[in-house]
Amino acid sequence: MKILDLGCGSSKHPNSIGADINLNSEADVICDLNHPAYPFKDDCFDMVVSKQVFEHVDDVESVLKEVYRICKNKAKIIIQVPHFSCFYSYGDPTHKRCFSIFSFDKIAPRCGVKILVKKLTFHKAFRRYKINFLANKFSVTYERFWAFIFPGEHLHFELEVIK
Repeated sequence: MKILDLGCGSSKHPNSIGADINLNSEADVICDLNHPAYPFKDDCFDMVVSKQVFEHVDDVESVLKEVYRICKNKAKIIIQVPHFSCFYSYGDPTHKRCFSIFSFDKIAPRCGVKILVKKLTFHKAFRRYKINFLANKFSVTYERFWAFIFPGEHLHFELEVIK
């Protein structure tokens, strides 16, 4: 299985090819994710992992389309980003956008990918109250009325490439 860690930073996914702009990262390939085309052939990856990266890019849709290009049919794409209610989301001046559990709903079909999983996680202080279950079951209500009372932490998305 050929895996790409997109924006690997200093903690590259095991047995993957790392891509990052930072020369001091664990990257095997140095590239600017804001400038597709990435230096990879079409249809070459079985999986792309990207943790805490999409909030830094200029154009999420362009990046997702480029990931589609370099992925094989049925490849899995795993994306983790901070939830908009998390202080990480708005506390880092290098973040260019915030994400909701619905952020990929409209752009995924335009990029040739299907959403398999979307999950909101919480800090352990809230997990004991089963907030994660309620927030994921009633996502619209949670994000509209409760997100800043019980702030989320991260969003986990699993997408599948459809070619």
